[in-house]
Amino acid sequence: MKLDALNIKILSALDKNARLTDSEIGKKTRASKQVIKYRLEKLQEDKIIENYYTMVDVGQLGFDSYYLFVQLTGLNSKQESELYRKILQLPYITWLITGVGRWDAVILFCAKNVIQFNDQLIELKKLLGKNLHEHIYVTLIQAEHIGYKFVNPEKHTSLKTTPKNQIFLLDDIDKKILKTINQNARMQVTEIAEIISEPVHTAHYHIKKLKKDGLIKGFKPKINIQKLGLQWHLLLIKFNSVSYDRIKNFLQYCNNHKAVYYATNTVGNYDVLLDIHVRNTEEFREFLFNIKNLFQDVILLYESIFVFEELLITYIPKIVLD
Repeated sequence: MKLDALNIKILSALDKNARLTDSEIGKKTRASKQVIKYRLEKLQEDKIIENYYTMVDVGQLGFDSYYLFVQLTGLNSKQESELYRKILQLPYITWLITGVGRWDAVILFCAKNVIQFNDQLIELKKLLGKNLHEHIYVTLIQAEHIGYKFVNPEKHTSLKTTPKNQIFLLDDIDKKILKTINQNARMQVTEIAEIISEPVHTAHYHIKKLKKDGLIKGFKPKINIQKLGLQWHLLLIKFNSVSYDRIKNFLQYCNNHKAVYYATNTVGNYDVLLDIHVRNTEEFREFLFNIKNLFQDVILLYESIFVFEELLITYIPKIVLD
């Protein structure tokens, strides 16, 4: 599906702040509140916008995050779907994608300490059982949500999540609010207050404070890029032993590139993960050739996953609200 100019402006506004009201989006796009309401309903009906989620920095709640890459064997499509359904029920899962490449799925999960991480890894491996052919894991250091550049190619404000750093202690009202807006970031404060059985001014104060203190990083739309005719590739890169300045130059180049949506620094088998949105495989090849030519001293090796489906994205897994 091709987006017209107004829909592009609407998605661009939402990508900067999904909590903007219809009236606020209308002012930015020079359209009436009624037109914006209709367009949003149509984008959701057409499954271009799947939902709106709240970005929380779990590192500031004392959690580390880990990517588990798995290669599966001996499963048909129905069995694989059932396996993913069981994984999604685990309270510490924050992201799950499926694809094709060396790895069939990538699972992101969070833990408060090494013991909890080990327990979770054992549980995941037990759940995958004999169908787990190969796996590796890496530790997240910093993730940078750059944004959907196909709707906002020139101006973007990155949102970063950080390593484990115990700063925030959530109270009961904070937890109720985060649970409520986790996958419904556009919900109005009046409705949030009603759901959590608190006065409107209390709900407003807590949301404002969570944003001001930096725990809530932003509010984002989940856009189904396949519906727009785009491909999603996850590029996994291992660095050579080079200077920090060269790595910084590489990351800056990637962050500014029109195809890069998300960049994650990790420790382990890979040093950086890049989420790439392109129109076709040729564009992806062109991106690869460019970075290999410009940064042949930086890139030791790379692998890629052609992403089929994003089964879950949440920055507020159940475990952080316990």
